[in-house]
Amino acid sequence: MNKKSDQLFSVAPSRRSFLKSAAVFGVGAGASGLYAPYVRADAGQVVVRGLGGAYEAAMTKAIYEPFTAETGIKVAVQPATAAQVRAMVEARQVRIDVVDLVDVALMSLDRIGALQSIAYDKMTFTKPDDIQATVRRPNMVGNLYFATVLAYNTEVFATGSHPRGWQEFWDVQKFPGARTLADQKSGAAELEFALLADGVAKDALYPLDIDRAFASLDKIKSSVVKWWDTGAVSAQMLELKEAVIGGIWNGRAQALIDNGAPIAIDWTEAKQQVQYWGVVKGAANSENAQRFIDFALQPEVQGKLTQFIAYGPSNTKAFDHVRKEDLAKLPSNPEFFPKTFEQSPEWWTDNLSTVGSRWQSWVLSK
Repeated sequence: MNKKSDQLFSVAPSRRSFLKSAAVFGVGAGASGLYAPYVRADAGQVVVRGLGGAYEAAMTKAIYEPFTAETGIKVAVQPATAAQVRAMVEARQVRIDVVDLVDVALMSLDRIGALQSIAYDKMTFTKPDDIQATVRRPNMVGNLYFATVLAYNTEVFATGSHPRGWQEFWDVQKFPGARTLADQKSGAAELEFALLADGVAKDALYPLDIDRAFASLDKIKSSVVKWWDTGAVSAQMLELKEAVIGGIWNGRAQALIDNGAPIAIDWTEAKQQVQYWGVVKGAANSENAQRFIDFALQPEVQGKLTQFIAYGPSNTKAFDHVRKEDLAKLPSNPEFFPKTFEQSPEWWTDNLSTVGSRWQSWVLSK
């Protein structure tokens, strides 16, 4: 994502409750003309946890507004952290229907019973089997992919002779220059990259060998001029050439490229992460929430989203609706995907605090 910590927002004042009225469902062409929608004069609303910024603007254009046009259901966006959603559930004062959170955060909510089951069997906009199997979970479903990629300065490393993968990133003799990598404060330290650099195969990473990962990080530590904690900082490091190579979020790297910076992406061993949809247990607008997720996952909608933001569809059929000029920017592009790996949210949910404690002492040591 542009910034994992961008997902921390304050809760807005409580919304108006959903007006429960007799529903009349009709069949006919909706605004998009794609499917037979719900049709009624007052279809109520759905409250979606928002992230703000460019992400929310893209969602509004590709999903929120078309969903309302198709179904009559209004979309209200409300900021909240995962911790605040948990507090709502525990207090039985749920003010959000749909949560849009990164994998580890949403899995933590799922483990405490804060999420409802995804109604795959009732989907009409989306065919569930078209969604990537690894992100089709009982109580949460993948919305989009984002990735941490190896980004490099093309004035320092010409394309074609640039470092590919994390073993070459770690090779400071062959590829000299200042590096930047994520700090644990960004969401997770790059233990996977350290293990890949040490020779572990990407399909044999989990469970992560923490001792081996930190031993590998020791080897690159002196060449890392900044352990970045926000996406903005990572982009600034590369833009100002304070670092000439780094592991940063693909959206941040792509923004630099689109603005003419001499930056390129190598997708070898990129770390895929997933932004997930979930329905909060106790949601006032549960039926509308399920309908919203069903709509948002359909191929045409996911394909449209890629025109506004460089994150990859989770629906494998969405690529039939992606423009050629957007395809090369997407983490789940079928050309790139086999070269990459998916982060295990299960492992990180179990070990986040353990790694965090060790990281703090390690990163401060000389």
